[in-house]
Amino acid sequence: MKRIIICLASILMTLTLSAQSVLSFGLRGGWDFLLPETGQKTQEKFGMSGAFDFGYTYYIPTKHGDWGIHTGLSAGYVKNILQLDFEQQSTNYDYLTNEMLYTTSGTLDTKLHQAFLEVPVMAAVRYKGLVAQLGMKTQFSVWSEANQQLKNPYIDAYYVPFEVHVPNELITGVLSSADLDRKQTGVAPIFNLLLSARIGYEFEIDAMNKIGIVAYMDYNVWNTHKSSADSRLLIDVAPITESSYPVPAVTVNNAFSTLISKVNPLQIGISVYYGLELGRK
Repeated sequence: MKRIIICLASILMTLTLSAQSVLSFGLRGGWDFLLPETGQKTQEKFGMSGAFDFGYTYYIPTKHGDWGIHTGLSAGYVKNILQLDFEQQSTNYDYLTNEMLYTTSGTLDTKLHQAFLEVPVMAAVRYKGLVAQLGMKTQFSVWSEANQQLKNPYIDAYYVPFEVHVPNELITGVLSSADLDRKQTGVAPIFNLLLSARIGYEFEIDAMNKIGIVAYMDYNVWNTHKSSADSRLLIDVAPITESSYPVPAVTVNNAFSTLISKVNPLQIGISVYYGLELGRK
């Protein structure tokens, strides 16, 4: 038993003495694709993303390059633009129990802003200047806001007993100008799990100082997005319950929960960093 402990301690000491580590400070920027799943006609524009990265990479030299693990902390910002042409149906009743089939439609322009923190845990390899990392990231949304603008809203109420359409009228529901522009906060998923890959080249300035340029890809494989797309409407018209004032209340809801059932963003871009080499070779 004593010999085993001595052997393990010797191996650990050898690895420690021969190991290398790199502290890195960098900036990255690129494109963000929201990739939403929705039953509506969707047109997504290129989003923008950027972050400051602080990293720590621990290497163990081998005959086939330096192998190790990379971690750190990143803080970033992302902006997405999404356009939806939507149409939804629902059934309501008035105070006389007349059945009303509602059709709501329009065009929605949404701008999503998000600030986030990331912690990576990735396998790392370095060989003759080439560097590559592959692993996972946990991402936390610390702030998010959506500015949604509703264009050409249409509310059509079809009275089934009388076979009559009543479009965009106060008595069956109509939107005010204040409902056309809304701000929603906390719309982005709070927790995200990302599959991440990086590959590039590390230029050696001297034995301790390095400059790296890498291409990166982050794909959101799982998140805490909550959808009510199967049960809620973007333009929600309440039943007509009062005979003295037979006007229904109309509510514009959050588009990200009512129209989008799933979202798995993809980020691609370029990262530039400064690396400080530590440890013994």
